[in-house]
Amino acid sequence: MRKKVLLPLLIIVVTLLLTVALVRMREQPAQTEPTEAVVLVETRVLNPVDTRITVQSQGTVEPRTRTTLVSEVNGKVVEVAPAFVTGGFFRKGQLLLRLDDANYRAALSRSEATLATAKSALELERGQSDVAQREWDRMAADQQARISGKELYLRKPQLAEALARLESAEAELEDARRNLTRTSITAPYDGLVTSKSADIGQYVNTGGVLAETFAVDYAEVRLPIPETKLAFLDLPTALHTDDTNAPALAVELVSSMGTNEYRWQGELRRTEGVLDTRTRVLYSVVQVKDPYGLNAAEAVEPLRIGTYVSAAIGGRELNGVYVLPRHTLQAGDIVWVADQESRLRGRQVKIVTVNGDEAYVSEGFQPGDRLVITRLENPLGGMAVQTSAQYAPIN
Repeated sequence: MRKKVLLPLLIIVVTLLLTVALVRMREQPAQTEPTEAVVLVETRVLNPVDTRITVQSQGTVEPRTRTTLVSEVNGKVVEVAPAFVTGGFFRKGQLLLRLDDANYRAALSRSEATLATAKSALELERGQSDVAQREWDRMAADQQARISGKELYLRKPQLAEALARLESAEAELEDARRNLTRTSITAPYDGLVTSKSADIGQYVNTGGVLAETFAVDYAEVRLPIPETKLAFLDLPTALHTDDTNAPALAVELVSSMGTNEYRWQGELRRTEGVLDTRTRVLYSVVQVKDPYGLNAAEAVEPLRIGTYVSAAIGGRELNGVYVLPRHTLQAGDIVWVADQESRLRGRQVKIVTVNGDEAYVSEGFQPGDRLVITRLENPLGGMAVQTSAQYAPIN
């Protein structure tokens, strides 16, 4: 019985002794000083620069002049020019189509005969009026007094009627000549046919639509400019709207077609003068001369009507500003810089404008500041950073 009680106690004592011995024999871990985490960032050295700002916009190319050709007389189409097809180019004064003019030539002949008859009748009436005047002059006063209708005796009403018939005949002749001319429909300008509604053998009525055309001397692009960007552009005033010699803003138009990118030069010639109350933009109109290159010395890529283009409008020069990537701006216009001790410091800056992927800052930097351009998830002021020299300073 005594052994049963002492044996468990002996086991517990031995176990405790072994545990104490093992704890004392355990090797103590080496003590190390805590190290500060360092973040690798890329920086850009900033210096103030003078730069010309460009305002970005987009628009669709439209013709400056668009025309619906209609027939001014009736007739059957008897001739059509090769250029009178959809997509066909034509020159100013070129014949596009001709109507049967037989009836109008006959009308012209009748008008010429009517005019000749009217001239003859007028000359005859003038002769009779002269004879009556001489007879009147030879009459005694009492004889003249007995004649109640002096004007009628002198044939003045008849002369006036003959003169009126002559003028009417001349007007009819002019109208007949004009109608004969109208049987030939010629191009009012250098242009392109967008659609046609008449062809050879077709009878057309006065006022009937023949084709839709547009001029190719100039193309226009209607560009929206945000109200916040107007201060950076020297826009033409109303006084210069019709002045072709007035200075205009240079505009570069860009369009991507497949893997190719094409560029055209234009001029901002006018604005629409009214801010859109909903979008707060002012629409401006850019003109591109000879968009299809018909008068170019060498082959060029045509700026086709309907092309969607991006536009870069040349603006005013900004002096002494810092240009930095837009993505470096944080909420509250805060940016991060690396100080002389390579620690992260927040700077609040004054933004002049943001344009595309760039921000223009007037205050908040000193020349030579190192702007942190790496995107940081949880930046903290005073954080140690290691900077790379991958980016050269902006001069």
